[in-house]
Amino acid sequence: MSSDVFLNQLKPGEEAVLIKISDTISTARRLAELGFLPGTKITCILSKKSGETSAFDLRGTMIALRKEDSSQIAIHLLEGDNCRHDH
Repeated sequence: MSSDVFLNQLKPGEEAVLIKISDTISTARRLAELGFLPGTKITCILSKKSGETSAFDLRGTMIALRKEDSSQIAIHLLEGDNCRHDH
């Protein structure tokens, strides 16, 4: 089973596919230039305990985002065989 959530909800080791960046986010164009495009696979690498900053692997590049930005990016969470989990 899969679900649609926002990028800030992704935990380290979880993978997702980007659905959409909110048009209201001021950095939407810059994020698109960095490769945050619909259909792109994203893996959460690191999340601070405060939840204010997280790092993501996007096409082999690590990109850190603030919660205010990552909470505006809709994703489709990949589960089961499509998702790497660190046990």
